[in-house]
Amino acid sequence: MLKADIVAANLAALPERSTGIVLGLERIVNFLENTLPYDPRTKLRVVHVAGTNGKGSVCALISEALIAAGYKVGTFNSPHFLEPNDALRIQGMPIPESEHAELREWIRTLDAESQSPSGQLTSFEQVTASALWWFAQNDVDIAVVEVGMGGLRDATNVFASPDDRGSMGVGRSLVQCICPVDEDHLGVIGNNVEEIAREKAGIMRPGSWIIIANQDRTEAFHKIRQTAHRVSPGRIVNVRRQPTCDIHVPNFSIKSCEDGDNVVQRLRPPTDLPCWASFNGTGKRCLRAKYPASLDTYIKSGHAQRSRDPPQTQVLSSDVKPLTTESASVPIEVDLPLALPGYYQAGNACVAFYALDVLRTQFGFTKLTDAAMQVGFQNVRWPGRLSWLSLLSKRAALPRSATPSFPEDMIDSAASVNSGVGMAYDHSGNNSSGNESQGGSGHRSSGSESGSIDPTESLDNWLLADGAHNEPAAVELRKYVDTTLRRISQQRYIRGTRTRNTNTALHVRWIVGFSKGKDVSTILSKLVMPGDTLWIVPFSQPKEMPWIKCESPASIARVARRIPSIDNSVHLEEFDHLSDVVDRLATDTSDMQLNALCGSLYLVADMYRELQIQPF
Repeated sequence: MLKADIVAANLAALPERSTGIVLGLERIVNFLENTLPYDPRTKLRVVHVAGTNGKGSVCALISEALIAAGYKVGTFNSPHFLEPNDALRIQGMPIPESEHAELREWIRTLDAESQSPSGQLTSFEQVTASALWWFAQNDVDIAVVEVGMGGLRDATNVFASPDDRGSMGVGRSLVQCICPVDEDHLGVIGNNVEEIAREKAGIMRPGSWIIIANQDRTEAFHKIRQTAHRVSPGRIVNVRRQPTCDIHVPNFSIKSCEDGDNVVQRLRPPTDLPCWASFNGTGKRCLRAKYPASLDTYIKSGHAQRSRDPPQTQVLSSDVKPLTTESASVPIEVDLPLALPGYYQAGNACVAFYALDVLRTQFGFTKLTDAAMQVGFQNVRWPGRLSWLSLLSKRAALPRSATPSFPEDMIDSAASVNSGVGMAYDHSGNNSSGNESQGGSGHRSSGSESGSIDPTESLDNWLLADGAHNEPAAVELRKYVDTTLRRISQQRYIRGTRTRNTNTALHVRWIVGFSKGKDVSTILSKLVMPGDTLWIVPFSQPKEMPWIKCESPASIARVARRIPSIDNSVHLEEFDHLSDVVDRLATDTSDMQLNALCGSLYLVADMYRELQIQPF
């Protein structure tokens, strides 16, 4: 798809003011200042996160670490996942549906009665106002807020500097994180990467700390860095993959630890995931972070004048010495588990770590010990991103004896597999169930007996769900899939269940759906290889997001057939409903294809609903 076509589609999808996202701050600022009983921003301290990819993961990591440290944390993500209320969470739990409905109706009524000269709020501005009010009413210690679209003119960009300098809003935006920036909403927030980067850098505030993720696009990095040095010089952390981000695999020592009168939750021990799904998750990978990135910035930021956590509160790898005043004259390293899958998550973890380090050293969040961060990073959950979902609940033809069972901290469901309810064996860190004696948290499941079948012999029982909907995300997804396929082949060969035969190579069954305006051609060219299967399916209309339009399967198929890599060896099929796809998967007996669903987070959400999975 040509860029001009993408821009045209994005512009055509722009909503009317009353129905969606219309960029600009005048309406929401006026509403917060003059319509609500009080301005909720006056009670909030904020970590603000913008970017193209990785925003949600960074928000999840920061929120979990703060929760583990004992703070009351509000988190606002956009868009919602399954239901509109799950975008607003305190301590990781969504606002109850009934309370959310009452709050939204109250906001709508106030807005309609205000007769503001700025005009009525858009639906996204109403959601944003609802989130800020709910956080303020519940006296959160800090709010982690994800940008909706762009940054500079986004409805979330209503906060002032940490010291309230300037006229950029009310409240205190302490830290701004700029995740990797790429072509995003072309024609709406910018016509090229540099313009898009300028828009996203618009959340920066004087006197705040700015964390800049490693940027693959040079033009984006230069524009973001230039803006940061102009807005808040001397308070910038540029995250690089090396040397601050070193992936290795230590043996974590799992200990309980105390921080004053508070007992810090223990790290969850690594679970015995199927070998083909665990090569880079569940704490077996580790980010070795140095803070700050260099000795020069280390001294300037004041780290050399203070010690870190008392040794007795640390849970560190055996090769990391406890932090003391004597050791504080050189850059300090800390090992952080990487529970979220995908190698790119190391970069997101780096951004989250430095944002947290700034909070504790510059803004008084002293309970954010290294131990608390390790617990938070281990327990983080972020559904729909490289998530392994079980299809067993839909495979009614399987004999009961063939139904596998799993340890409780691997199950993300409202009931057990054997009960017939959908289960997410969620490699994205969505381990919502845990053994209470081991410090786990979340709901319990009854389906955890021993004696599971060999996962390398039941590839058809699993589906990999990921919200990848642009080129960079598609590239990372393909990397992950290729590594997984190699792992499966290796394990089958080692166990003697398969011979090394190039004629029986594993392939991928891609199940895709896209929103209008996406670069379908580029995304599919990165994903689909000769021998793969391509199933195209629409997603349902997301609630409260009328501006989102699904591309028709026929249109996607036309684009796909023009892609050179999608040759005659690729079986292409169109479906009218996702339920038809699930029915086909339930009857499939092939174990030579990996099922992967992607292209839109809205499609992933539909699959969670189809399998009756509750991610939060």
